[in-house]
Amino acid sequence: MVKVDPDLIDKVRELGAFDISACYSCGNCTAICPLSKEGQEFPRKIIRYAVLGLREKILASVEPWLCYYCGDCTETCPRDADPGGFMMAVRRYLTTEYDFTGFSKALYFSKKIELLSIIILAAITGLIVYLLKGPIVPTHADLWAFAPRHIVAWANVIVFTVLSVILIINIYRMYKMSVGSIHFNKIPVSKYITEFIKIIPLHFFTQKRRVECGEEKKYYIIHLLLFYGYAAIFLHHTIRHMLLPLIAPSIHPSELVSRIIGISAFCALILGSSIAIYGRITKSEIYWRNSHPTDWMFIILLWLTSITGLLTDIFVICNYPLPTYITFSVHLMFVVPLLCLEVPFAKWSHLAYRPFALYFQRLKEIALSQAK
Repeated sequence: MVKVDPDLIDKVRELGAFDISACYSCGNCTAICPLSKEGQEFPRKIIRYAVLGLREKILASVEPWLCYYCGDCTETCPRDADPGGFMMAVRRYLTTEYDFTGFSKALYFSKKIELLSIIILAAITGLIVYLLKGPIVPTHADLWAFAPRHIVAWANVIVFTVLSVILIINIYRMYKMSVGSIHFNKIPVSKYITEFIKIIPLHFFTQKRRVECGEEKKYYIIHLLLFYGYAAIFLHHTIRHMLLPLIAPSIHPSELVSRIIGISAFCALILGSSIAIYGRITKSEIYWRNSHPTDWMFIILLWLTSITGLLTDIFVICNYPLPTYITFSVHLMFVVPLLCLEVPFAKWSHLAYRPFALYFQRLKEIALSQAK
């Protein structure tokens, strides 16, 4: 028996699908979408599920993650129902459902909780920095005296482990809701492995399907700037904390490599996030016309993190002690909310959900083919 959730459409509308009630199911959006194909018909199918209150059908669908919001469907919709914006809202809804902690739901549905979460995490981070900081060297910029390497390393391990566990559990819940909804023959373990190898690395690192999404390539370039900028920051951080020896790190050859990577990455992030902020303010592109508060939280935190990170590197190079210590402390107060809120609970989790959606879609196809 199919269960109907009469509140489903209201929840999705609250997450950004403001105009979806104007849809009269003509199917133009599905016909014009360059990524929609037989067996993966969207957005129309997903719109019907939401309008009819078919919550279980929505949860079992990975199609919302196969949409990259090029805006073609929205621009050509005869009823101005914004199907592209609707798909974005459904992705937010699915993010709240995948999250086993329930915090994502609170974050997406409450501006107060969103703002309080940022303030509390920033305040806690500032307090920890104050309590655990090393000696302040006033004569030259000694960042590793101020922020002892072993403390920073352990903090990295703890934060990375906790966030990874939460995200992995959420991805498993996504799997159970999508692939687990098919009650057919078991999928061979070999298929799980081979399809994972073929799909996840390729689509995680290239996001190549976005190139096929409409004629607008600027959005794809901005995403690459943000993605590879963040990846380079991770590499920069790894070199500094894991590869540099504890003795004389400032003259070690890898320190120069680390700084070049770090400064280049911060510049890429600043450029990408600045373009996105400007686009959302001016609403210059269709995919920037409607912004959820969590979109602003992500892009502003990313911009502030990048600016303070770049300034920290510049102050270290210029050997300005106090500006280095102060800016680095503020940098951490932006980094922690960005990572702790965005990676498992909000916008940044899309980096994981999108490639896994393609993977799970392939597993569903294999399961269905075996049932025939």
